[in-house]
Amino acid sequence: MYKKESGVSPVIAVMLMLVVTIIIAAVVSGFAGSLANANSAKAPSLNLDVKISNSGSYMGSGFSAAVTGVSEPIRTKDLKLITQWKTTSGVSGGNTSIGGTNNFDCYVGMGTNAEYTTSVAPYGFGQGVNSSYTQNPTKPYTVYGQQFGNYTLIPGTTMSAVPAPYNSGVAIGGNAGATSGYGIDAASAFTYTSGTNYADTYTDATQAVLGNKWNELRAGDTVSVSVVHIPSGKAIFSKSVVVTEGSV
Repeated sequence: MYKKESGVSPVIAVMLMLVVTIIIAAVVSGFAGSLANANSAKAPSLNLDVKISNSGSYMGSGFSAAVTGVSEPIRTKDLKLITQWKTTSGVSGGNTSIGGTNNFDCYVGMGTNAEYTTSVAPYGFGQGVNSSYTQNPTKPYTVYGQQFGNYTLIPGTTMSAVPAPYNSGVAIGGNAGATSGYGIDAASAFTYTSGTNYADTYTDATQAVLGNKWNELRAGDTVSVSVVHIPSGKAIFSKSVVVTEGSV
C-alpha cells in the first residue's frame, strides 16, 4: 500500500509569490528613484543686496544687485532674473531676463563707429566677471564678458543696469552730449526723450531688467525681484525691494 505524498502547501506558494512581487517592486522603485535623482539638479543658494532707484534722470537711476553669499559659484547662463511691480498710481510692469538671451538693443560707440547692437542686461562687475572676454571682435565696443549669461556669481560680483542711452562701452554709464534718452535735463525728469540715441522699445539696460514704463516707479513703490535656477526650476532668491530716489 503506497503512502500518499502531500504537495507544497498553497499557503507557502502564495507567500513565495508575494515575496517575489515585493522584491521586484523594490528594485523598480529604487531604479525609478535613481533616475529621478539623476534628472533633478541641486539648487544652489544665493543672497543678494538689491537696490532700485529712480532719480528722474539717467544719473543715479537703475538696478543693482550685489552678491553677498552663495553656496557655490553660480553661472548666470543658468539663471532667470524676474521683476514684477505695480505703482501706487496703478501702472504695472516687469520683465524676465534669461542668461545669454538678448533682451535689448544697445546704442554703442561714438562717431562713425556708433551702432545699435543686441545686448544682455544686467551687466556684471567685480569678482567672477571677465571683462576682457570679447565674443565678437567686429564689435569692439561691446564687452560680452559683462553680459548676463557670460559671468559667474560669487561674493564680490555686482549686477547693474542703468538707463544710459549710449556710451563708448556697453551702455553702463555716461551721457555727455546726448540729445535723447532718460531724463537728460531738468525739463525731461522722469521721462524719455526720443531721438537718434533712443528709438526702440528697449534701448537701455534698466528697461531690459525692469520692463517698459519702469520710469513710472517712484520712491516707496515696491518691486518683486526673484532669481530662478533654470536646471532645477527653483527660485533661489526672492525679495520685495523698495524703490528709492538715491543712487544705485
